[in-house]
Amino acid sequence: MAATDDDALVGAKPIADAAFGWEVATDLSAPVTQEEREALARVYRRDGLILFRGQTLSREQQQAACDIFGPALRTELDNYVVSNVEEDGFLGKQELLFHNDIPYVPAPFLGGSLHALEVAEGAAATRFASALRAWNKLPEGLRQRIDPLQGLQVRGHLLGRRTTLADLGPGDPCAVHPVVGRQQGTGRPYLFVNLDMTACITALPHAESEELIEELFGYLYDPDNIYEHRWEKGDLLVWDNLAVQHARSETGNAARTLRRVSIAEYGYWEQVPTDMVTHQALQEMEGAAA
Repeated sequence: MAATDDDALVGAKPIADAAFGWEVATDLSAPVTQEEREALARVYRRDGLILFRGQTLSREQQQAACDIFGPALRTELDNYVVSNVEEDGFLGKQELLFHNDIPYVPAPFLGGSLHALEVAEGAAATRFASALRAWNKLPEGLRQRIDPLQGLQVRGHLLGRRTTLADLGPGDPCAVHPVVGRQQGTGRPYLFVNLDMTACITALPHAESEELIEELFGYLYDPDNIYEHRWEKGDLLVWDNLAVQHARSETGNAARTLRRVSIAEYGYWEQVPTDMVTHQALQEMEGAAA
């Protein structure tokens, strides 16, 4: 099916005034045909980010919608509410630097979704950076240089800066992944280094690693490569967690409650079952900051 046919079928159009991403008109609370599902998946893969407005979805409906783009997780601990007002809200107020979710495990999440349940005026936006577009802007020589390299991804420590090897503690999970990933379904290359959790390039001396990472960040976080999403109640955003990064500033006091559903072959707790202590500590920290 041609791209124009997909656009007509699901009402797809570029997100207004955005560097990338597609908005579609599909009502996800109603039955979606197989033809529509396939069209939505193709639209999603164009930029790795798709926006549905005006949705009213239960968690089960949100999970079913995410199944269009990959297997949605159903476990309680891999799906949660991000909120600065709900008592059980997770990561409700902290600044989050640009990152891919859990890049420090063998199989990072394939995608993520957030559904806006409550949004007050002045609520914090979420920013997205396209690692696909960043790759496209690299000079050919830089592409060839980084193609064989591997990056060490470590668990972020919410430091307001990139987590380094010196910040790690006993038992902190980490994983090595290629600096150049390939998008699932298209094979298109993207950069897999991020501002929060890429500690180093494994094959390079420290100074050279730092210089190269900063050079790649210049392409990833160029203002022309950022989409800032200002939430409206009913929004559902789904993004490719490997090819698109996200971030936010501190949320402040304007109410902001988003339901998170993750898309993955393996949940976090399947891959790091010993990490429950850290999860509980984060919850306690949230309670103290509330």
